[in-house]
Amino acid sequence: MISDLPLSQVAGWTTDLVDKLSTVWITTARQVVALGATSDGLTALSQQLEVDVDTAQQLLDAARAHLSPAERSAAEKSVDTTDLGLGVLPPMTDDEGNS
Repeated sequence: MISDLPLSQVAGWTTDLVDKLSTVWITTARQVVALGATSDGLTALSQQLEVDVDTAQQLLDAARAHLSPAERSAAEKSVDTTDLGLGVLPPMTDDEGNS
């Protein structure tokens, strides 16, 4: 079972910090761990929270501590997204009616 522990229940996560991440739809410990596992994820977390990288690492570690080993492994697994679209259609060609 995947844990969806709200960040508000993780030690060290103040209401202000939780609110800053909720503006970008990150609300659970699992989501923070997944973000931290991406390239530059720790830097992005630091910038979003407006804290230094060391503090961001402490907050990430606190979130990780609430996940089971299986959940941590799944959240930290690298995912290939090269085949996923960006939500934008490519420009139409002349054959498709683009003039």
